[in-house]
Amino acid sequence: MRLLLHLLTSLLSFFTITGNYCHAQEIPANQLMLPEGRHPIPFIWMSENDNVYAAMLIPVKLKGSPFTFYMQFDTGSPYSMFYRNKLLRIGERYPLAVQVTDTTGSLHKFSFNVGDMPVLANEISVQQHDSIGINWNRDAINIIGTLGTDLIDNKLIEINYPEKQLLIGAGEEEKPEWDQLIYEKRRILFPSAIKGKISILFFDTGSSAYALLTNEATARSLSVPGAVPITQEVESWGKQLKAIQLATADSIDIAGKKLAIRTVAYIEGISEAQVNIMKRTGISGVTGNRLFLDAILVLDTKNKRFYVR
Repeated sequence: MRLLLHLLTSLLSFFTITGNYCHAQEIPANQLMLPEGRHPIPFIWMSENDNVYAAMLIPVKLKGSPFTFYMQFDTGSPYSMFYRNKLLRIGERYPLAVQVTDTTGSLHKFSFNVGDMPVLANEISVQQHDSIGINWNRDAINIIGTLGTDLIDNKLIEINYPEKQLLIGAGEEEKPEWDQLIYEKRRILFPSAIKGKISILFFDTGSSAYALLTNEATARSLSVPGAVPITQEVESWGKQLKAIQLATADSIDIAGKKLAIRTVAYIEGISEAQVNIMKRTGISGVTGNRLFLDAILVLDTKNKRFYVR
């Protein structure tokens, strides 16, 4: 349920866009300060139901606590945040690590480690996530926040999916494979082609359930003949909707590579007006980790380019 809601939120976030691509609401300035150099950061996958790639989790350490916690790497979010309910429990046990109250909305001059890389947040949002605290078992996976695109803003990074590693400050040598991407308001959009038609895909590492979430017409056109739809109930803003998943034999051409889609999905209940807005902007849908599981994705957000190998 949670992941499908994330996918739906990612897709609907584009329905408020007017004009070309990302003329959306203003976002906070990047408050994260990272050191120079190359920083390899491991990640792990969190499983949910039958999806073994439900979330990309990065280990983090807070000063004053011996525990390793995790934050989800989510390019669907233009800024990072901590979860207040998690920090409250951490602060109770390790007061030198963090101090928050029930009304804390942000932390200032807060330092923490992402993998082995020190990060200083001049200011970072603190938001209530749920009512769950911390599982203090040593092997527990406690997700205490989200790392957004502010982590990779104006950076050259490599996401090595097979090796489960994020490399910040990847090699800067020129590559003939570079393709241009759209990077506005700290959101990443990939030019691509589906069935030979030029498309724009929102890249959201918080989305792993499907390689492509799109509109119903596109999903059905890509599905294999006789594909049996798999339906899941989702809720958005109090409204019950359905996510429909279909098998497909088609692929997406992206950065000179042909990547198999395998499963395509759409959300029942989205209005025709919302679909038309998405069509006018040229955005065909959302893609995430699943499309690149066998690949290495290199992003240069400073120069707005990328390649896949």
